[in-house]
Amino acid sequence: MKTTIIGVMAGAAVLAGGCGTASHQGHEGHELAAESSPSIGTPTSGTASPSGPETAGGLKRAAQAALAAVPGSVLVSIETEASGRLWEVQVVEKDGTEHQLDVEGEKVVNGPATEDADADDKAERRDQVAAAKLDYSQAAERILATVPEGRLTELNLDTERDRTVWEADVLTPDGTKHKVAVDAATGEGVRNDGTTT
Repeated sequence: MKTTIIGVMAGAAVLAGGCGTASHQGHEGHELAAESSPSIGTPTSGTASPSGPETAGGLKRAAQAALAAVPGSVLVSIETEASGRLWEVQVVEKDGTEHQLDVEGEKVVNGPATEDADADDKAERRDQVAAAKLDYSQAAERILATVPEGRLTELNLDTERDRTVWEADVLTPDGTKHKVAVDAATGEGVRNDGTTT
């Protein structure tokens, strides 16, 4: 059955992310491209045709919808829920105020809801965002370059050993879940731990 599932998924280009190139403007105004492979959060709902909108760039579409809902914000966390159909997204405004949203496809279905945070929490988020020279899209591309055929299911801006990093969960077709981190300032790989699930 595993061979059949992998064959079907490969044939449908679900894990390859579809065809074509999608571009995105990062928070610093740089144009970024998401190539047809590797896959950034490709949903596996099975309800769309292989060339349909649900087979490529699910993470980026959800991120763009969340960022549009909170103008001037920066994405700091995105995680897939409900088998890839729903994305839980956190964005931060310039003053450090954090908002949570649920996005399905390109539509915000819940939020934005403002997270409760004190002045110290807001300052910490502002510092993380300021230290990150890579936006979420650039970080996703760097991370996926280290995990061939991987599908990004979670991406978070965090601090690790006094360093601001983008941490991610990446799932490969063989069932291996990789925990990958890259330096948010340099893009340098920090960690790549893969375990078979």
